[in-house]
Amino acid sequence: MPLLRPYGLVVTIILVGFGLRIHNLQATPLRGDEAFSVLYWADTPLNVSLSDIAHGEPHTPLVYAIGRLWNHLIGGIDSVFALRYLSALGNILGAPAMIALAWRLCGRLDLALLAGLMWAAHPFEIWHSQEFRNYAYWGGISAVALWLGLRLIDKARQADWYLYAAVAGFAVLTIYTEWFSTVALAAFAILHRWRDWRFLRRLFVIQLGMAAMLIAGLLLIQVRQGFMSSYPGLVQSFDVADYILRFVPYLASGSTIPLDLTGVGFGLSLALVFAAYLVYRQSRRAFSFAVLTAAVPLLLLGLVSQRYNLFHPRYVLSATPGFILLLAIGSSQVAQALARRIRLARGLLTLAVALPWFALALLTLDAYFNNPVFRKAPAWDELGGFLNSRVEDGDLVIQLAVDPAFGYYYNGAARDIGLPVKADQPAAEISAALSRLSSEYDSIYVVAREQAGWANTGVVVEWMRANMQEVLHTDASGLPIRQYQHWSVSDATLGELASFDEIVALLGYDSCNDLLPSGMQLLRVYWRPLAQSPQPLKSFVHVYGPEAGASGRELRTQDDQYPQEGRLDSTTWAHTGVFREVYYLPVSSLDEGRYEILIGWYEPDSGERLLLADGTDSFALCAFEIAA
Repeated sequence: MPLLRPYGLVVTIILVGFGLRIHNLQATPLRGDEAFSVLYWADTPLNVSLSDIAHGEPHTPLVYAIGRLWNHLIGGIDSVFALRYLSALGNILGAPAMIALAWRLCGRLDLALLAGLMWAAHPFEIWHSQEFRNYAYWGGISAVALWLGLRLIDKARQADWYLYAAVAGFAVLTIYTEWFSTVALAAFAILHRWRDWRFLRRLFVIQLGMAAMLIAGLLLIQVRQGFMSSYPGLVQSFDVADYILRFVPYLASGSTIPLDLTGVGFGLSLALVFAAYLVYRQSRRAFSFAVLTAAVPLLLLGLVSQRYNLFHPRYVLSATPGFILLLAIGSSQVAQALARRIRLARGLLTLAVALPWFALALLTLDAYFNNPVFRKAPAWDELGGFLNSRVEDGDLVIQLAVDPAFGYYYNGAARDIGLPVKADQPAAEISAALSRLSSEYDSIYVVAREQAGWANTGVVVEWMRANMQEVLHTDASGLPIRQYQHWSVSDATLGELASFDEIVALLGYDSCNDLLPSGMQLLRVYWRPLAQSPQPLKSFVHVYGPEAGASGRELRTQDDQYPQEGRLDSTTWAHTGVFREVYYLPVSSLDEGRYEILIGWYEPDSGERLLLADGTDSFALCAFEIAA
């Protein structure tokens, strides 16, 4: 049984890590890049994606093949859980790889298990493991490749050559920046087998073969199409301060640290430097391996970022093993020094020394899973669900964000387009497009918001408000939803329900139970002017119920407004045509029960109401129920 105990701990670490990766796996909607991968890697035939999509993206051909294969294995793209399962599976490979790496470098079981546990609980790895992209499974496979490379340098058996070539080759073809870790391993091999030129020559031939395949794909797909000459990079430009302020916190812990990143970055940097010093004292071999695998990818990315804006920690996720090794071995060395004064099992003492890292990791994971500030993506699923149940065939949906996630969740009857189509699209061009579209469609939805920093932000909404009536304004967990219709209303199907002092006639309403995601109830009412009034009038909508008050009924909520929010004046309006009035009634705080809506008109200055033919001052429009 004692011999089985280490294997049980290894399995436990893997299960814990896998559990964290599938926890709430489908709770967060797809973000834009992830949705792009779903739609164009997984859901698009491989020949089409390679010919029409790949030349405009900085990704290797292999990721398209993997995405398409996964689609066939899971039977489509409908399940977000199944799509993301690939990343969770691939990334957890890093846990046993870290155990094997630390064991090979230091020969200590407690240290090896600590390294594996740190990978299992690593927030940045978990963050990427919960989306359908290539970063997570690349990170796991890259860690395995590092272990196989280290084993090859140590033993160089024929099987080791085959295994390293296969796994490292696969990792290199998964993302272009994996080559940075290959360079780090080559540097380590030169340091520790510099006299064995036969070994080094064979290793370099294999690595150059990987590079040749990588470059061939780049030349055939991206360079030949002119993409690399025009691609600016889509993230941050190089900033040396980001090494401490972003790269160290992200790669040592995660991207959702709910603390000041400046302080965390400097604190972790000092901890890493101190850990590197301790590792250097304990083992020059472990020191060089950990430092090279942690630092070389970051330095090479910095060089590439002089040309392309790619300075983001996710592109060097393969450096995480180096960070973990420094922290784990450093913790072990501190524990060894404390063991003379603290009587505690060596493994437990090592774990105790590493507790600050685990505390930070748990804090970061809690923020990722539970803090809305770190929400991974907007509520595209809620937005899509709302529109799918509401839009009609003759409507148009304009999506301001031009985000692929909207295309994944939206499958409504109405046509949808993106506008603005790019960050610098001129306002005049947008206005011309809207003028044409408004002549083709009677109902236009405008949803989401433009991407941050776009120069044409607000152009679409401002034009729509100036030229059409806003008949709906709500949001889906922060994503704005607006609907616009023409000011003129057809009266072909409208009959008169009531007349208020022969000044205004009530013709009808759309729905009495249109509850919006914001907790407001939408009510659209149609009126016809019959005569001008001596004083400006306002309309009112009052909600009564569910229990009678002292006066026989209790006013619970209301919405009063001038005609079309001041666009019309009852003292000057024409006696023809029909106008639409839009009311929003706060009902989220109402108790369960039956409520009645009454409607009417009054003079704001005097408070005097217009009367119906029967002498009453309001019309009972409809009723609605609030369920328990």
